Amino acid sequence: MADPVPLPTADAVLVGVGARAPCGLTALQIAMSVRALKMDPRPCHMVDKNGESIATARLPSIGDDVIGLDRFLALGGAALAQATYPFRSVQEQRRAGLPALPVFLSLPHEARPGFDPRLKHHLLPALAARAQVPFDLDRSRVVLHGRGGSVMAFELALDELRRGDRAAVVVGGVDSYFDPDVLDWLDQALRLHSLDTENGFIPGEGAAFVTLARRGRTDGLYRYGQVLSAASEHEPHPFGSDEPCLATGITRAVRRAVSPVGQRQRRIPWAITDVVEERHRVDEWAAAFARNHFAFTAEAVHDQPLLQTGDLGAASAAMMVAIAAARWQTGCAAGDCALVATHSDGPERGAMLIAKDTPG
Repeated sequence: MADPVPLPTADAVLVGVGARAPCGLTALQIAMSVRALKMDPRPCHMVDKNGESIATARLPSIGDDVIGLDRFLALGGAALAQATYPFRSVQEQRRAGLPALPVFLSLPHEARPGFDPRLKHHLLPALAARAQVPFDLDRSRVVLHGRGGSVMAFELALDELRRGDRAAVVVGGVDSYFDPDVLDWLDQALRLHSLDTENGFIPGEGAAFVTLARRGRTDGLYRYGQVLSAASEHEPHPFGSDEPCLATGITRAVRRAVSPVGQRQRRIPWAITDVVEERHRVDEWAAAFARNHFAFTAEAVHDQPLLQTGDLGAASAAMMVAIAAARWQTGCAAGDCALVATHSDGPERGAMLIAKDTPG
């Protein structure tokens, strides 16, 4: 496998974090619940092919009769308001007008059963209205590639910041598996974790957003951390292909994402991934980690937060960044630098390098 072209280190500082999941209504609550290994899936009114109630990790504050666009809006509005509040507050203190912010939003695959087509064009304006945040809709983008797309959204956000004409950008994701068509699809594919299906996952839901600013534009703002790089690749043989998956896509994504480490001569002590108990995802990550072992410390910690939150789909990358930021803020992180990795059901794979903020 040829070495990819190294990525330049990004100048993107985390100045706002917001999140919502079944185990917490802020990034801090979610991070502490995940660290405590708290998991509380609840049965719902929908049943599997055996007539048993399906257990999901879902927010009790959102009615079980709310699905599609309305559910995504209920999940995302509060998280977006949290993530943008610090930037908005500083702008108000300076009596400066709040600039319209580009938003890069990750959503599930359009082909996924139960996908509400209104999400493509109506969710961003609805989120802006709910959170009372002015969006630059012309420069905003919706990424419809699931978990892998959650890293693609960060790639787009970093590219926007590199243009140099933006004070800040917002990037995040929203997803929910709580939909009868989605749950039936997972059930038929034997992907719902149960006593009879160990090689499955617990469907979850959530939203996470972060506000990114160039270092020179962060005066008066708390700096949660940095996004140093983001890289996405395609896996030529994803799960379900006729050919065996050799983890080529995630291996290359990780190799590109960690390229700034070589420039800084330090190794990564912490990996945060979307790996749950699906065997193909476990095997794929294990292969990619082994091939990129040079970038990690010998005692590197592998955190799997979706085991506690339920699978978060397109919200995964932003949620893992939010969890890391909260742990750096509270002094309980596994290291000052972390690799975030995501694997879509389709070919999309993504990896990001994030770090605790350093003065200067």
